[in-house]
Amino acid sequence: MKKILRKYLMSSFYVITLIFSFLLLTLHFVVDSVGNYSVSFTQLAPAFSVFFIVFVIKENSIIYEINRLLYLKLTSVKWLILAILIPAFCIVASGLILSLFKMTYIFWNGDTLFYALNIVAIFVGCFAEEIGWRGFLLPRLQKKYSPLKSSIIVGILWGIWHLNFTGGVPGFIFYTITIIEMSILMTWLYNKTGGSLFLMIIWHFIFNLSSHLFLWERFTIYLFIVESIVFGITCLVLILTNRKEFLWYQGKNI
Repeated sequence: MKKILRKYLMSSFYVITLIFSFLLLTLHFVVDSVGNYSVSFTQLAPAFSVFFIVFVIKENSIIYEINRLLYLKLTSVKWLILAILIPAFCIVASGLILSLFKMTYIFWNGDTLFYALNIVAIFVGCFAEEIGWRGFLLPRLQKKYSPLKSSIIVGILWGIWHLNFTGGVPGFIFYTITIIEMSILMTWLYNKTGGSLFLMIIWHFIFNLSSHLFLWERFTIYLFIVESIVFGITCLVLILTNRKEFLWYQGKNI
């Protein structure tokens, strides 16, 4: 197994993540009440996959590298602001567009304890996911491919992993497109900060929290279509204004 994992490190990570996801999913049937507090056991799967790989192949340098990315100091406060504003803007814009089409805003209601537990659960889930997607997978892909291609690969794998069939197959497609677009935006910020995993966790957290605050009970295929357009436009603007940064690979403009 050790030789296989070393030889097919990235594909092994994804397969193991899927296996852990299905195993962790069973916990939701045992403790179904955790769904009221945004607890998603499956979000732990990417991190578990990384730890499993490290345990099997005895490659502690993987953990050291993730730890380095996690505690990387910010070179400027503006990147933290962008990590908050970009996902929040896209979510709020999507919510406003839905309201224009008579999909009324529904308040995410609860007491202080409800909000506190949800915020902690959302943060822990985002932290665990990013350990895998952009702490482990993205850096390795970018050693082989351009940032744009690497982003698309991560986005496809990340989107499929969610298995979100709200709205059927069309909903799954539009949701995955949105995830790919967000993956591209996150890679741009990741590279701009020299690989700040901390900011990726913040971005992911803001995206999920904003979705709860502004899109509560409006998770339909119409939302996914709107999100894919909003994130798509943001993505297109960023790519057109930063073309070289997205297509630069090992000193060559592809």
